[in-house]
Amino acid sequence: MVADATQTPVFDLNRQKIGATYAKALLEASESAGAVDEVLAELGSLVHDLIAKHPGLREAFASRLVSHDERAALLDKAFAGKMHPTLLNFLKVISRRDRQDCLFEIEAAAVRLRNEQLGLVAVLAKSAEPLAADSIARITERLEAQMGQKIVLSTKVDPELIGGLVLQINDTVIDGSIANRLRQLKRETMDTAARQAREAMSRFTSS
Repeated sequence: MVADATQTPVFDLNRQKIGATYAKALLEASESAGAVDEVLAELGSLVHDLIAKHPGLREAFASRLVSHDERAALLDKAFAGKMHPTLLNFLKVISRRDRQDCLFEIEAAAVRLRNEQLGLVAVLAKSAEPLAADSIARITERLEAQMGQKIVLSTKVDPELIGGLVLQINDTVIDGSIANRLRQLKRETMDTAARQAREAMSRFTSS
């Protein structure tokens, strides 16, 4: 499974906790409906393909100036018959409880919990240019061989990397980018210069 993570919202700890709570409830409801993968796929599409790419829609959905009844009517108009009823009902629940602004955190937590259930490890691969399909396959195969677990690989383009690859595995970041190598080289050069200066000063003061 490969996902595009071009949109990465900034999460805070409190919203993450809220997201985890509601994500667990969504998974339980989806399991009862026998539609976990369908619901998560629709939620992911809603968050990343629709809301993330249309800031006005995100602001309208998250705004507390819009009443729950108005949001519920809009949700029915937009998604009734097009979205799994479990997800549609869930969106109305978080709207009623004024948690609609945590939708990104809920989706991220739901994916993480589902991966844990399936024994999968989520990995984010950031590169300066879009990765080709064969490169993604090689990265996935190599990581699975090294970790002994199945990998769910997401990709993100970050031009600031210049080149190379940065892998984020849970809270661990493996930075193999050219930009990072240049930073390391700069630090090493500065450290060498500082050491040489100290040695020269030591020779001068001891003579």
